[in-house]
Amino acid sequence: DTGNNPNDKIEFITVGRLDAWRGFDLVIESFAHVAKDNKNIHLTIVGKGADKARLKELAKQLDVKGQVTFAGKVSMDEYYRLLATSDVVVNASLKEGAVTVSFDSMAMGKPLICLDTTGYTRYFSNEYAVVIPRTRREEVIANLATAMERMTNADERKTIGEKARNAGAQFTWEARGEEFKELLMKNMKLLEK
Repeated sequence: DTGNNPNDKIEFITVGRLDAWRGFDLVIESFAHVAKDNKNIHLTIVGKGADKARLKELAKQLDVKGQVTFAGKVSMDEYYRLLATSDVVVNASLKEGAVTVSFDSMAMGKPLICLDTTGYTRYFSNEYAVVIPRTRREEVIANLATAMERMTNADERKTIGEKARNAGAQFTWEARGEEFKELLMKNMKLLEK
């Protein structure tokens, strides 16, 4: 975990297909706001897609090209390595998307910043994730930037990351299996009556 040492880089990561509805432009614009005052942050964008050229141009226009890496499509091993070495996961998908990376971030104890899609995000609490309401574009960008700025604090990342890891335990397949088993047993007992 990166400390509060001003020389430490803080790594943000966002993952998914580079489509316009995935909100990568929102992430870059928000990141640029924070990067104005903090050159020790970095953003890695993992994925490929039709929006890549526009996103690269946006990073250039906002003068953060040197702080943003477009990793492209990567193997699962590389995906897990990048996630493990990141400090914060950002998912600005405007509709249900990047669900896997959001749950993987919890399993790895990484703070998550995401937009409220009212789908999978209903499982997330602001105790261990920053769930941003989908409002006007400018407001979403400002809220994403505020959340990113908040995550530049090592203590904040550590606290939220630990809570995320603890909460993530309930989302494993084993935990889901136990839930289904309990439900099945309860229904079997009702049928026996």
